[in-house]
Amino acid sequence: MDAEKPDVIIPPPSPRDRWVLWIGGAAVLFVLTLIILQVALGTRTTVFDVDRRAAYCSAVDVDLKAEERAAGRLAALRPRGRYVVIDTYRNRLLVYDGDNLLHEAVCSTGSGTVLVHPSGKKVWTFDTPLGERRVISKVKNPIWTKPDWAFIEEGFEPPKDASLRVDRVSLGDYALYLGDGYIIHGTLFQTLLGQGVTHGCVRLGDKDLEYVYQTIPVGARVYLY
Repeated sequence: MDAEKPDVIIPPPSPRDRWVLWIGGAAVLFVLTLIILQVALGTRTTVFDVDRRAAYCSAVDVDLKAEERAAGRLAALRPRGRYVVIDTYRNRLLVYDGDNLLHEAVCSTGSGTVLVHPSGKKVWTFDTPLGERRVISKVKNPIWTKPDWAFIEEGFEPPKDASLRVDRVSLGDYALYLGDGYIIHGTLFQTLLGQGVTHGCVRLGDKDLEYVYQTIPVGARVYLY
């Protein structure tokens, strides 16, 4: 008869073994957490990129529509028929029919000088106005009624007799009136064309003035810049 075997007693883990178990478990948990975070962040990044591309496409679509609307508005504002463009910097006058350039001429525009009345109570600045105007009327063989500044500039007292203000030659053979005293007209000083020497009006040579007079109708737009 065999002797009875004693029970096997498993001793409890020592404090050192417990630390090893805790560290190992923590390491496994840390690795699992990194894997989960990587998967989660990778998925989120992909969604973000897709969302961003979708937003970009939407923005492009909106910009294209806005561009089309702007182009439509610009087309509606584009002048039709014949009109005049005056470049006061280069002293050039251009005649257009729609988008087609019909004629280009050398002109003279405002000098920018300032004249002060001897009393000091009035000042004139001789600039050509910029912006958009229209041809209000056209006149052949125009007559100029000289204003006060025309006499003061030459050192004379403005006459009280209106007949002494009448000038039948200075404006040339034709005049296109733009309002507020501004005129496209001829000149006695054709050698000065291409320079800023006028009192605000636009001067042209004889042949160019005749062409503009015959080509541009009353009501036509005039763009000055």
